[in-house]
Amino acid sequence: MAIVSMPGASTEKFPFTVWDKSTVKEINKVMGRRVSLHYEQRVGLPTSCFGETRYYVTRVTLVEEIQLAPGVVVPTQPAPPAPQPPAPATPPAPAAPPK
Repeated sequence: MAIVSMPGASTEKFPFTVWDKSTVKEINKVMGRRVSLHYEQRVGLPTSCFGETRYYVTRVTLVEEIQLAPGVVVPTQPAPPAPQPPAPATPPAPAAPPK
C-alpha cells in the first residue's frame, strides 16, 4: 500500500498484515482507489510468528473526497449518469369539436 499525503507528493510505502479473508477481499475490490485503512497496532508481538508487521488491518473504507486540510475538501468527480431511453411519443390530443 502506498501513502500519498498530497496530490503530486512522493509516495511512502505502508506495509501491513491482514488476517481476515473478508478484509483481503475488500482490499482487492478497491485496489487502485483512494481508501482509508482501519488497523490495530500490536506492539510486542514477535513479527515472524504472527505476521510480517505490527500493523493489522481490520477494515478498509473507500474515500470519495480528498481532504487537503481541516475544512478544505476537494470533491472527486462523480460518475456520469447513465443515459436514459427516450420517452415514448404521445399521440396529439384530438381537437375539440367546433360549437
